[in-house]
Amino acid sequence: MQKKKIIAVAIFAVVVIAAGLIIWDQPRKKVEFLLERNAIEQAAKAYFQAEMAGNYRQVYAYLASSSDYKKTHSYEEYLKDVENSPVRIQTYRIVDIYRLRDNDNTENYPAVEKFVQVEVDVDIKYTDTGEKSVYNYSFTFLKERGIWYKG
Repeated sequence: MQKKKIIAVAIFAVVVIAAGLIIWDQPRKKVEFLLERNAIEQAAKAYFQAEMAGNYRQVYAYLASSSDYKKTHSYEEYLKDVENSPVRIQTYRIVDIYRLRDNDNTENYPAVEKFVQVEVDVDIKYTDTGEKSVYNYSFTFLKERGIWYKG
């Protein structure tokens, strides 16, 4: 009899937790964020490492196909933009990853599954003046076909 009560309580607890995750949005989002965080961080690191190494083909590949920039610029146009820019990233530090959200704008971004913000401190050197500065940016990253890209 005692064993049946324990099993019934365990089943009830599992059902309540499952229903809570489905119904209650916040816990679901926290679990989802924990599952996505490593992939997001790895995508951001790969993007910034390619930037620092001057591997522009790889940088362009890390841009989401649905990003406004990639929709309007070919790789050749991107190379011209990079060559004309005096800005070079020297180092970066990911400060925070936050605001993971579903795509609620599928009309304009049909391939995007999710959006997230990646806050980064970047040390920039200006090749034309030699000046260095530190900036804090919040970049949008997009998940398309299961892969995270810079927006």
